[in-house]
Amino acid sequence: MINPPFVIANLIVGADGSTSKAGSSIGLSTPADRKLFHQLRSESAAIIIGGNTARREPYKKTSIPLYIITHSNLRLQPKNQLAKQINRPPASAMESIFTDFKDLPNSQLLVEAGPKLLQELINLNLVQKLYLTVNLNETGENRIDLNSLLSNFKLIQSEQVEGCEFKVFQLSK
Repeated sequence: MINPPFVIANLIVGADGSTSKAGSSIGLSTPADRKLFHQLRSESAAIIIGGNTARREPYKKTSIPLYIITHSNLRLQPKNQLAKQINRPPASAMESIFTDFKDLPNSQLLVEAGPKLLQELINLNLVQKLYLTVNLNETGENRIDLNSLLSNFKLIQSEQVEGCEFKVFQLSK
């Protein structure tokens, strides 16, 4: 295996652990969350999402390469010129993505995937840092077990801004 880039993830949840509202994470987002979201993107070399995220979220245009890890054979982002769809299991797909960045050893990859793919990548110890925004004023659907998601991480930073709690977790294993 090649030396992988640094992988971070960004996720927003509602006060009840929901990952979407009206079918999208946009309903949970706030201006402060979007500011962090854009900052993380500006510091990253590529974005990694799953097939469900590609179908539900607006990824038609990105300023950096977009990798879609999916089991579907359908082309999910035909209008995004920077999108590359990888139809393989997460471990194999990430190996392929790492190969694309083998000549950029200090690059950072940003996972913006939904909870299913994110949990798989975390279980594979492929995510080193997780940025979690908790919208304290909104609830929604698709609740997740945050204790399970965070079991391999330790909290290194937390602050409340404009109705959101911003937490940063570092891989502890």
